[in-house]
Amino acid sequence: MLKIVTDSSSDMSPSLCAELGVSVVPVRITFGAKTYHDGVDIDRTTFYQHLSKSSALPTVEPPALEQLQDTYSRLLKGTDQILSIHSSSRLNKTTLIAQQAAKSFLGHTRITVVDSRLISWGLETVVILAAEAARKGSTTEEIVRLLRGLIPHIYMVFFTENPDYLERQSHPGRGRMITDNLPGARPLLIMEDGEIVPMDKIRTRGKSLDRLFEFVAEFAHFEQVAILQGRASDDTQLLFQRLAEAFPQKRLDVKPYGPALATYLGLDALGVAVYEGI
Repeated sequence: MLKIVTDSSSDMSPSLCAELGVSVVPVRITFGAKTYHDGVDIDRTTFYQHLSKSSALPTVEPPALEQLQDTYSRLLKGTDQILSIHSSSRLNKTTLIAQQAAKSFLGHTRITVVDSRLISWGLETVVILAAEAARKGSTTEEIVRLLRGLIPHIYMVFFTENPDYLERQSHPGRGRMITDNLPGARPLLIMEDGEIVPMDKIRTRGKSLDRLFEFVAEFAHFEQVAILQGRASDDTQLLFQRLAEAFPQKRLDVKPYGPALATYLGLDALGVAVYEGI
């Protein structure tokens, strides 16, 4: 049977991974001289504590090549096909490292690597749908076609209280440029073509909540929506209530985002993610 691998930037819970038979390889988180493995020797709560106290921003690095090779080798004892689905290659190098690890097994088995162009709940949704298709007996080719079709129908929008996080990551200036002409503004950000890019600028947090609600309401149809939060806040509950009242028949989740996304958004961002369906 086809085996599925992802990385911890999917923010999938261990219980869900166990239920779906998904193997998760942890990304590496570095604070100064100390490196941790996400979900192994540092959890989300401890990461947030470090982030709130540290003057230096953390970095998130992909799993080591050897770790992915070891994961593939272990799984290949029970299968000859692996589908490895990872966070956007425009945010980190996990997909690249997975492709390099897969080359180690050329001629012996088939390992297919997919760049989801997403992160956190978006990546999790892709992995869940892939695992469900695999359980139904779909082939690797069929699942890859499915994913290629559904990925463009997953949308993620956020606002952040602190654009410095985005500014200091891999795209210098993107977090800052949207607030240069409006001090105190909150950037509204969108996941677009695998990158987190500015969409608008908003003066107040209340207006930010309105924009998140309006973003969801603009869809003529969708299958799932999730609220993405860092540290829990009253705003999450307010947004949840508005969405639940407006869309009582729709599935609505609240999803805390993990370290990989927090390095771009900080601790106090809030967002929505929508799976439109295909």
